[in-house]
Amino acid sequence: MLDAPVMYVVRFWVDPKGSKEVFDWLDGGHNHEVVAEPGYAFLERLKLEQKSDDGWDCYLNIYGLESRAALDAYFANKRLHEKFARERAPLEKYLRIDRAWGSVDLSLKHGDTFKR
Repeated sequence: MLDAPVMYVVRFWVDPKGSKEVFDWLDGGHNHEVVAEPGYAFLERLKLEQKSDDGWDCYLNIYGLESRAALDAYFANKRLHEKFARERAPLEKYLRIDRAWGSVDLSLKHGDTFKR
């Protein structure tokens, strides 16, 4: 499914002691709210095999967007980010987050011909 010109990735670690609370928030509305923003095309979440050194589970959210302008508009939406910060505040002790974004630089599919 990962077919969009711009990707926003959120790697996050969840303390197993707070997993239920974190995922109740994420899957109970937060992820849907993000993907409902204009220009968002999809969200794929991976549960990574590698845990943190202190045993926290690691996940990667990959959001596909139609354009960089859509991502910039999302970042500029202060009201929405303040709402998310308020909702996330009680979960901070169970959650660590790292974010990155960029434009697709290379896309290969199985069977594509290699050219030099």
